[in-house]
Amino acid sequence: MGAHQVFEFILGEEQYCIDIESVTEVVSRSEKDVTSIPDSPPHVEGAIDLRGETTRIIDPSARLLQNGHEDTGINQDRMIVFDTEMTTGGRSGWGVTEVRRILTIDPDSVEAVDEEMVNGLVAREDGHIVWIDPETISVET
Repeated sequence: MGAHQVFEFILGEEQYCIDIESVTEVVSRSEKDVTSIPDSPPHVEGAIDLRGETTRIIDPSARLLQNGHEDTGINQDRMIVFDTEMTTGGRSGWGVTEVRRILTIDPDSVEAVDEEMVNGLVAREDGHIVWIDPETISVET
């Protein structure tokens, strides 16, 4: 496996990345447009109309962080939009604190992790970035 491109973002104070191929766009997030979805899992905040398409809003902190964003006060001003079927059956978006950059990673810098949602830890000079699998975050539980 050669070099791989990932999209780096911040959720709370933690650094994460996902495969760049999964990302369609990044937009500002507007809480007022979110419509609740009855009987949805805790990590599904609701849905919005984004440029004429229904986009389900996922809170990745509910799955990634032990306390979720309500307990930690995490600000989620940006939204990463995925235009793939994944496990949600349609377009979805994640609320995140900050979007950073696109990184090219060397497979030798990735440490394997035995966790369902994590592809591995990407070693960097300033620490590690958690490389997550977007499909496992969005799955219905």
